[in-house]
Amino acid sequence: MQNTVSHQKGMAEHEPGKKRKLIGDRGNYFLDRIQGEAGVNISACFQCERCTNACPVSHFMDIKPHQAIRYIQLGWREDLLKSSTIWVCLSCEMCTTYCPNEVDVAETINHLRNMAAHSSITPKEKSLAVFHQTFLEVLRKSGKVNEFRLMNAYYLKPDIFQEKLKNGTLKEELLLGLTLLRKGRLKIFTPRSRAIKDIQKAYHQARGEIG
Repeated sequence: MQNTVSHQKGMAEHEPGKKRKLIGDRGNYFLDRIQGEAGVNISACFQCERCTNACPVSHFMDIKPHQAIRYIQLGWREDLLKSSTIWVCLSCEMCTTYCPNEVDVAETINHLRNMAAHSSITPKEKSLAVFHQTFLEVLRKSGKVNEFRLMNAYYLKPDIFQEKLKNGTLKEELLLGLTLLRKGRLKIFTPRSRAIKDIQKAYHQARGEIG
């Protein structure tokens, strides 16, 4: 019996294309970090998959919501930060709403997204990552998100305009913008928030730039 197990183990180690994933090789460091920084109780997850079943875009994700929580428990940081899941997530909070143990899955994925944005890891969904960063930049500057200013800043980012023009979505988005403008649903200018200083302080604190 022992020889059979050893033989199978040896075959698995030398099987081409197979990469063994270590469980618990870094202890609970990543789990403790996420729970501490995001204020979520990831340890309460028992993999019922209700978060994934409730997610309207789970079929676009390479790592499903319940799997993302499990990856954190296992300490698989790089897999999560390289995934499309953290960028595809709509932050609709359906996953959080349906969790029986009140694990804030949406906040967890949002925290992973911010970690990835501030890391050297190349995002799997580049255009979504650029949009996320542009959103934060506009919010920091004015304290409010003006859609016209946001999209203008987004299109000026490197390669975004060319990519939109190439895949044919630029015309569609411009026509949608004109429709919203005619109906008065798109404001070209909005005043800065009165709480701009508090918003900027919270932004820098979240980035660990000030105490």
